[in-house]
Amino acid sequence: MISANQYQDIEIQQGADFENVITFETSHGMDTDKQFVGKIQKDFANSTFTGPQKSNNTVGTQANNDNWESATVTQIYFDLVASVSGNTVTLTLPAEATQYFTDDFEGVWELSEKDVTTAANPIYTRHIQGDVVISKSAIQLNNTWKAAS
Repeated sequence: MISANQYQDIEIQQGADFENVITFETSHGMDTDKQFVGKIQKDFANSTFTGPQKSNNTVGTQANNDNWESATVTQIYFDLVASVSGNTVTLTLPAEATQYFTDDFEGVWELSEKDVTTAANPIYTRHIQGDVVISKSAIQLNNTWKAAS
């Protein structure tokens, strides 16, 4: 468990890669029986909004051939990597996803854990949550880019 900073606001820049590394205390006991989910929503009522959505591949798992599109959604799952040795959970969204947040998007996010040490009685823990705001971008991913020389 994280005993400090259980509330964290995040700012996502449109059209830029996003990464948030959550470090757990050593007493947390990170192991392979712990499963995680991290997601963004407009609100806790699960309201719809326009945002990024994967059109292929597994939600919550990064793949080199992910295709992101703009869609009407109720939630966006972070791509997530949990490290037992590092005692961390890394939440990411690529620029190809963040470009689809609307300029005025504001929402909430959270990271929760499901401990299946006892499969018949899993333990659910919400570790950290906060507000999400979008930082607008004038640059688009399809703009003309010039290489350094």
